[in-house]
Amino acid sequence: MGIPSVLGLLKVYSVEFVVDYFDRSRNFYINNMGFQETHCSTPAWENRFNTKAFYFSANDIKIMVSAPLSHHSYTAQYLKILCPGIRKVTFLVKNLNHTIEYLKNHHATFIHDVLEIESGHSQHRFITIATPIGFLEFTFLEIEGDEDEIPMFDHIPSDKTQKVTYQSIDHMTINARTIFPICYFLEHVLDFKKFWSVAFHTPDYQSGKKGTGLTSQVMYDPGSMVKFATNEPLYPHFNASQIQTFVERNHGAGIQHLALSVERLLDTIETLRSRGVEFLTTPDEYYDLLPERLAKQNVSNLKEDIDDLKKQGILVDGKDDKYLLQIFLKDASGLYHEEHAGPFFYEIIQRCGHPGFGEGNFRALFEAIELQESSQ
Repeated sequence: MGIPSVLGLLKVYSVEFVVDYFDRSRNFYINNMGFQETHCSTPAWENRFNTKAFYFSANDIKIMVSAPLSHHSYTAQYLKILCPGIRKVTFLVKNLNHTIEYLKNHHATFIHDVLEIESGHSQHRFITIATPIGFLEFTFLEIEGDEDEIPMFDHIPSDKTQKVTYQSIDHMTINARTIFPICYFLEHVLDFKKFWSVAFHTPDYQSGKKGTGLTSQVMYDPGSMVKFATNEPLYPHFNASQIQTFVERNHGAGIQHLALSVERLLDTIETLRSRGVEFLTTPDEYYDLLPERLAKQNVSNLKEDIDDLKKQGILVDGKDDKYLLQIFLKDASGLYHEEHAGPFFYEIIQRCGHPGFGEGNFRALFEAIELQESSQ
């Protein structure tokens, strides 16, 4: 791939997740998921935004969790409209002036002028644009100095002996009623390219006709390899699709899940289960058919034992002796046993040379979510 990023994107610096019950989320990230708490908002930040926030970090991943301190905060306004979820993705850029010039020339909608905040060893310059993805915003950030120092946040010393499992954000997936405005925006405003696409219906076993379905398209930035997948419901059963169900439960389009990459998925899942993390279940039939499917896809080098994958509910897909392993957590409402917690969830993925989004696993995820919804 090796094409430079026209926007000058380097990586996803952070995502901001707005919640209403902060202590519950803090417990989830630290005690269940194994993230480290690395930064907390200062009184100056909290007084300015009427919101408190913490960063939970793991290697190259920063999840900023924010919660309102008053009914007049931006986080409170967000929660009046949407379920708890991701309201902002921040991209680290090489040269903010260059990025702004490109965005201006491609008709980006700016929310504010360039802002600058600094601390003793770090200066952050950034600008934010609106997107066609509900109330999701994209911020472009240039850092001078220490990247680990966040202005207006206190650093929390981390446990250097604790092993951090997650490596980076592999991709983000968006659910919306139609994908065209989002893919068009990513292509023509941000210069993302088409990476992969698929469309399918799940079978309706009762009627023998096509059941619900989706169309999905993955767009990516060739330089940074930042990827967004976007899903839309597929006719004829548009309103029955779990993509439409997400939009209804979320009260609008938004990011459905983040995929976190790991080096050894089996070990990670075993640890997470021991901490109380719950995952979507996969039908036993999936593993009965797996050897035949992998043979058809010319994957003969699977190192993991299928019985071990079945025990943990891990999905496999690939092509030409390159494969990936992935699993999906229950959504927030399932984890917290509270509908208002929302439909967002995490995916955990291990790539063994395969860069794509296997249709077999994509279909399996879709069917697993439908099974979960039918049992609620």
